[in-house]
Amino acid sequence: MSSSQASLLEQQAAIQAGGAAARVLLKALHKGDEELSISEKADGSLVSSADLASQHAIQACLERTSVPVLSEEAAAPPFQERRVWSRYWLVDPLDGTESFLKNRSGFAVNIALCDATGPIFGLVADPLANRMYLGGMGVPVQVTPLDGSTVKPLQPSPIQRPYRLVTSWVEEARLQDLVPPHIDPADVVSRPVSGALKFCQLATGDAEIHARTGPYMEWDCAAGDAILRGMGIDVVDFQGHRLKYNSESLRVQGLRCSRV
Repeated sequence: MSSSQASLLEQQAAIQAGGAAARVLLKALHKGDEELSISEKADGSLVSSADLASQHAIQACLERTSVPVLSEEAAAPPFQERRVWSRYWLVDPLDGTESFLKNRSGFAVNIALCDATGPIFGLVADPLANRMYLGGMGVPVQVTPLDGSTVKPLQPSPIQRPYRLVTSWVEEARLQDLVPPHIDPADVVSRPVSGALKFCQLATGDAEIHARTGPYMEWDCAAGDAILRGMGIDVVDFQGHRLKYNSESLRVQGLRCSRV
């Protein structure tokens, strides 16, 4: 196994973590608002007790890999310390908190294993669909229920025209500014999709293009990036460069990917 591939132990830990976190979120969703504690972070985004419970469940599963965890809901180590990490987990315990709090589909759990080259293995759990997508370098894209009982290869649907572009609900850019330069905007239809499930729709063949001009945090896109890299699809910035991770700001300024 290459050092740029996830070990079996790491893959199994990610599957267990994704399933455990998803079950925590479903339990919180079932209990309803009266059981949730909600507060506002310094950047104005919302965080709930469900985010933190999911973080705890993921941490408990990943700690046996002895790989450091960088998560949205945990204090990040200083850049000078983490910049020398050769391997680390990049985690969003609840991607799409707003969707979760509004009890609508679109929230997910993102878990990515990264090295100096970027994400090498990713898992995106879709709790409401009882489904987890996983894949990466040397690991074909697969799908499994939340209990991890049956891991099956995923065969994406054929490319279709008009090409389907998925983007953020708050995207303000014009369609012609979102599509890759080699694609005629007249051949594209666009629709909004929440969170990391946009990457999964490219993996399944339910979309051809994903683009976003607004900023992302790295944990919002690393897991989906890893899955698509395993399929030979690069996630790039609007200058055409592969996304970089473990930056000082932990921010990504826009991205685009296409299977066309």
